Amino acid sequence: MIREIKNIDEMKQVYSLASLDKARNYFILLTLDGNINLYDSIYGQWDDDNKLIATLLKRKSGTLQFYAKGSFDIEGFSKLISTLDYKAMIGPKSILDNFLNKGLFTHKIDGGFISERENIKVEDEMDISDVEGIGVGDLDSVVDLYKKVFSSFSSKDIMEEKLITNRGRGVCIKKGKKIISVAQTDYETEDSALIVGVATDPDYRNQGYATKCVKVLVKELNRKLFLQYDNPDAGRIYDKIGFKVIDRVRHYIK
Repeated sequence: MIREIKNIDEMKQVYSLASLDKARNYFILLTLDGNINLYDSIYGQWDDDNKLIATLLKRKSGTLQFYAKGSFDIEGFSKLISTLDYKAMIGPKSILDNFLNKGLFTHKIDGGFISERENIKVEDEMDISDVEGIGVGDLDSVVDLYKKVFSSFSSKDIMEEKLITNRGRGVCIKKGKKIISVAQTDYETEDSALIVGVATDPDYRNQGYATKCVKVLVKELNRKLFLQYDNPDAGRIYDKIGFKVIDRVRHYIK
């Protein structure tokens, strides 16, 4: 059964479902943790045991997000989407390609790569003595760096909450008091974590700084890691560290 989600208990089920695959649902989780008012409506499909198995989230911007664990009612969700005022749907192609040829989208655009790293030892002995941890007091400098590199990124408040609650951590390299390279984690558990916000100041690129930051996190975490990236050149670096592509983000345009 597919129905609109109306109460807190059902929203908790949406969060739990998205948490089953944090790598593919990172931006859904961030919104649910940060500002759920960005969503106009949220729908779910329950199985015969009243277990939530799929969810469709409509942002007020007109962007749809979708996730399902296993098989789901493709025809039912396609019919629902056709009644909504939407502009695009964004998510992992391994799941959302099910909606192709349903008359919902005119074209698709490939986005970032989703990669996974098994818990294996980092082999080389790169000097990482210049890498240090970040604290709340460093976040203004992190934001300044992100403004140079990203078109959008988590707010300072979200990053601060993450550090305070130990949901994630960050490391950086500085020149004086200025952060020139940074990498963070989010949604850490005993078994896995996401590496997020990897960035280097454009004036200091191609010197291995981001690689150092990521390697420090790999050594500290000692568990399965996930990472999204857009730049194929960065992908070649991550591949050398042990990350392998498992999926890709796609934008499906109405």
